[in-house]
Amino acid sequence: MSASGTKDGTGTVRIAADPGFATAVAEKVTDRLDGHRLASGTVLHAESVSLPLPPVESGRPDMETWASLLATGGSDEDQAETITVCVSEIPRRVGSRPVLAEIVGTSMVVLYVPSFGMRAVSRRAGAVALTAIDSMRRRDDETDDGSATAPDHPTPATGLAHWAVDSGHDILVAPALLGRTRMVAGMIRTNRPWRLVPALSGALAAATATSAFGVFYSSIWQMAASMSILRLMWVSVTALALITAWLILPNGLWERRTRRQTGVDRAMYNMATLATVLAGVMVMYAALFVVVGAASAVVISPEFLSEQIGREAGAVDYVRLAWLAASLGTVAGAVGSTVADQEQILGATFGHREAARRRAARSQLGTD
Repeated sequence: MSASGTKDGTGTVRIAADPGFATAVAEKVTDRLDGHRLASGTVLHAESVSLPLPPVESGRPDMETWASLLATGGSDEDQAETITVCVSEIPRRVGSRPVLAEIVGTSMVVLYVPSFGMRAVSRRAGAVALTAIDSMRRRDDETDDGSATAPDHPTPATGLAHWAVDSGHDILVAPALLGRTRMVAGMIRTNRPWRLVPALSGALAAATATSAFGVFYSSIWQMAASMSILRLMWVSVTALALITAWLILPNGLWERRTRRQTGVDRAMYNMATLATVLAGVMVMYAALFVVVGAASAVVISPEFLSEQIGREAGAVDYVRLAWLAASLGTVAGAVGSTVADQEQILGATFGHREAARRRAARSQLGTD
């Protein structure tokens, strides 16, 4: 009786996932695996559980802690007959090559969500999980009949990914070309930047209040009408840069050498954080632009605006006004990003979520 199948032809797969986006991916993988029949005839029964899967300080998977967490509950016999699929948000790589999956021993598969990039993450993760489980099942069968050989893993539909060996484990790696860029994109996707927007509600309120002055003061109208598109672009870029820096630096989101020693990892984490926060700020900016633009169209008549700017006003002038007012309001919005929003802001970055998972794991294992 193998670790992936029982005498009645069924196999139990337990899917453990980091809280957050990894859990959402795990739920889709569970649906994909549950009821699936392997080539060997084994029918899978999949169930999911959300657990903290912390890395060690270096950022690599902490397999020892994972095994301790996953061993809680159930008899030894049940655990021996169960394959565990860990869906982790750790950005695992070998050199420049993202690691999509790793087969650990005879009963564990790890899926690294950031390595799947930004598109079709759940679908591709499910395909990789099936490939790995089927390979483990065939390897078990070869071991049972005494003909064990090096496993010939089929390659799932994951582009140019291929199987390799690292530290004695079979790993599925993506190509090195643009590998780090792809992983950073996957980290941004895992951060779910749109979830940062509620944390910016205080900043949005302050920005809206400040932008309202642009609707009621004719000097802003005249300034906006006289500015070139290039200058307006520079003003908006400066405003976005200022509020992004304001959110990252005081909240300690920037990875430093004391927290992450490897320069490449530190750069990847920082790029992911920068892009995540910037994306959230841009959503806030777009919302502010729409609100100010609508308010301007309602409050200011074309005739009155024409009188103030000294020429006939058109739709472009309303766009310029909303553009400048939103930029000025965004700078003031930084004041609204108070300490009350800090927890949600911290939760949008990898480093702080890793620390939170380590604390949760220690608490669950009773080692505090």
